[in-house]
Amino acid sequence: MSFYRFTRNDLFVNQLKTNPSCRFDVYNSKIVYNNKSEMSGAFTGSVPGVPVGHISLYELNVDRNPTHTGLVFPFLQRDSSLSTFKTISTSEYYSFDYGDSINAVSGAQYPLSASITREFFDLNHSASMASSNKTVIHQESLDHNGGLAPGVAFTLASSTTTAEGFPNYNDSDAHTHTDGTVRTSLERYKRIKTLLTSSHVGALRNTINNYSILSPHFKYSASFASGYGRDLDILPVNLISVPSIFYGSAIEKGTINLKYFLTGTLIGEIKDENQNGELIQVGPVGSAGSGSVAGIALYKQGFIILTGSWDLQTTGPSANAKLNYKNTGTACTSSWLYFAVGTNDGTPVDGEGADTRASASYTMHFSGTNEVPVMTMFAHAPKGQLNYSNNPTYLSYSAASSNYDALTSSISYREPDLATVNVVSSSFSSPTASFAKETYISKIGLYDKDKNLIGVTTVAKPVKKTEDREFTFKLKLDI
Repeated sequence: MSFYRFTRNDLFVNQLKTNPSCRFDVYNSKIVYNNKSEMSGAFTGSVPGVPVGHISLYELNVDRNPTHTGLVFPFLQRDSSLSTFKTISTSEYYSFDYGDSINAVSGAQYPLSASITREFFDLNHSASMASSNKTVIHQESLDHNGGLAPGVAFTLASSTTTAEGFPNYNDSDAHTHTDGTVRTSLERYKRIKTLLTSSHVGALRNTINNYSILSPHFKYSASFASGYGRDLDILPVNLISVPSIFYGSAIEKGTINLKYFLTGTLIGEIKDENQNGELIQVGPVGSAGSGSVAGIALYKQGFIILTGSWDLQTTGPSANAKLNYKNTGTACTSSWLYFAVGTNDGTPVDGEGADTRASASYTMHFSGTNEVPVMTMFAHAPKGQLNYSNNPTYLSYSAASSNYDALTSSISYREPDLATVNVVSSSFSSPTASFAKETYISKIGLYDKDKNLIGVTTVAKPVKKTEDREFTFKLKLDI
């Protein structure tokens, strides 16, 4: 077997830019990703192990269940590296013995899944959340015999410091709860943080304003010269979040397309025709709101923010039809504020009725951006080399069936001469042409510096190699 070393001119590394297409269909709180239906297996009702409309990270636990096959779970072994999970505290880590397996969370297991989500923020949502948080903090203060007045912010307090000089929230500012439990300010904060609410739209304020050079519609709060004013803390907002696992480094500009259907009829379609993040309603032609900006897109961050509140269904048999979009029993007119209702937002499946949400369906399409590092390798087959094969069929039948024993004596060692098969084709049907060294290259192996096989490339059709021919094979590897 011949070994050849790659030279500096035989290895090249570049990036390949790809734009994979993604499509989501939403109907009655059910999501379909890229037209993939649910697949049942031998051990589970869902082969990927995640609901339809989700993607599985690492694609582990395929067609597995706890009873028959067990589930793959993340773990580390305690050793001298002190590596552990973020969910494991220092004291908990040191309670393990060396060699013990540390699970991230008790019962944690794969698969980890991701899907698009929708959040609806009603009118004056920011002020409502702030008022609710003040009420929670005030009640917490009363329960712990504190003296915080309504509206006073809750702060972590500490009268002592740790050995490193940091505030020691676990050793001070203790108050007794009405249930008799003494809690520090840190324990109190952990207790109430799940009751506090915040706006994900508000968290995007700086990011949205950063793109205001592209369009005035990216102003989080502004008054335009036309007299139109907008404040995303006040206006109703429909926020759609797309995890980066679906689009890579960024959503490709100009590829977002949202379609809104009512009883199977298209009542609204928006696109980013200018490729600047403005989502403009383009269909149906002549429809209500046609040509208006219904929202904005944050391509790098994977967010779609819809603010278009006009009635999309003003003509046809379902004109001004109202549906129970909020699941409160109060029907609302169809607008972009209710696009993709039921997309992992807690909205349950709706039944039959005149105002059922099952009358509406939605489609979202976009392309992602992935930059894949690619290594290109050139493997050369020089003239006059690679002219012998170790394949047993390279020997003639008579030689292969004869005795291979070598001749040995006290003064010599001689192996028998073995005849090889002449595979050179002839112009005639029976005899072969004059013998010539000829082989067929079917595979190319890649080895590391210690000659360990790390990869094999197989050609689609074996290539005939004679002594007077040379070849260069181009190998590409995604890294």
